[in-house]
Parts: sequence; structure tokens; C-alpha cells
Amino acid sequence: MRSTNHSPTPDSSSPLSKTYWLSLGVGTTSLLLQVTGMAELLRFGRQEIQDGQWWRLLTGNLVHLGYPHLFLNLAGLAIITLLLAPAMTGKQWFITGLTSMLGVGIGLFLLDPELSWYVGLSGALYGLLLGGAIAEYRNHKQISLILIAYTVGKIVWEQLYGAVESSERISGGNVIVNAHLYGMVSGGLTVVAILAIGYLRRSPPR
Repeated sequence: MRSTNHSPTPDSSSPLSKTYWLSLGVGTTSLLLQVTGMAELLRFGRQEIQDGQWWRLLTGNLVHLGYPHLFLNLAGLAIITLLLAPAMTGKQWFITGLTSMLGVGIGLFLLDPELSWYVGLSGALYGLLLGGAIAEYRNHKQISLILIAYTVGKIVWEQLYGAVESSERISGGNVIVNAHLYGMVSGGLTVVAILAIGYLRRSPPR
């Protein structure tokens, strides 16, 4: 009898596959919300949130100004997923994405009282990028440090000089740079906390 070697097939239950499915789910949801014209009903709206529609702190990240804005953010999500998916488990990515989105919404609500409404995933993407870059330090230190430096440097540039003009031209509206800041800080702190908890759990008792 002759034995044959087969290459392993992807396991849909593996942490890596779960990350890809999570990213696909976020992208598909954003696309469906755009197609069905739900932006105004789900966007971050200060008055609506003050009236009790708290879900807008989260859903505002999933709706966009238009298709160019949407596709720009989906491209960013795809790049982050392809580049950094192995850095964390699906559950860790989910937590990081959720806290990044909430960080954007809560940050804008509390710290930018003059802002009446906001849409877009870009703030949460910066949280995913910095969080993934920090987690990637365990696997590829040089890549991790380059991505951390790029992400932090980009946010510092925006805080000093404003958004890149090409980004506003493509998205079709003003870029709210503080959303990027709040998302990055939220995602980065979340991953630091995740790694710290994991380290403490692995550390043997003295």
C-alpha cells in the first residue's frame, strides 16, 4: 500500500481562520449598511446619543460618507488583516476592534463637544493597526517596531498639521483626526492589557 502526503487544509475553527471571518464580517456589514442607506440612522450623532441612542457610539464606525470612503477603509482593513492576522487570536482581535470602536465614539462624545456627527471605520483601523503591531513584537520585532513607529508618527503628524489632503479628497469629506487618535490609543492600550494578562497567567507562582 502506498501512502500519500496531503498538505493540511485550513481549519475553519482555527484562530487564524476566525480572524479572517471576523474581518470579512465587519467588511460585509459595512457594505450592506452602505447599500441599504443606513448611514444617517446609525452614524455618530451627538444629539441622538444625548437622547439615549447610545448604540451610535459603536455603529458610527460601520457607516460611511459614500462608496469611496467605504472602499478606502475596507482596503485598510484588508491590509491589516493580511499583514497582522497571526499576531493575535480571533477573540483578541474582536476585543481590540470593539474597544477601538468604542474608544472612537466615547472619545468624540466626551472630548470633542463641537462635533455634531461622525462616520467611518478609520479610527478603529488605527487601533487595530497599533494593537496588531504591538502583538507582532513577539514574532517579528523589526516589523513590529516599524509599524508602531509609522502608526504613532502618522497620528502625531495629523495632530500637528492636520489630515493628509489626498485622504479628504478620496473620502469626500473632512477627516476627523481626533477619531484616529482615540482609536489608536484605545486599541494600543487594549493589546497591552491583553498581553499583560496573558503574561501574568503564564508566570509561575513564587
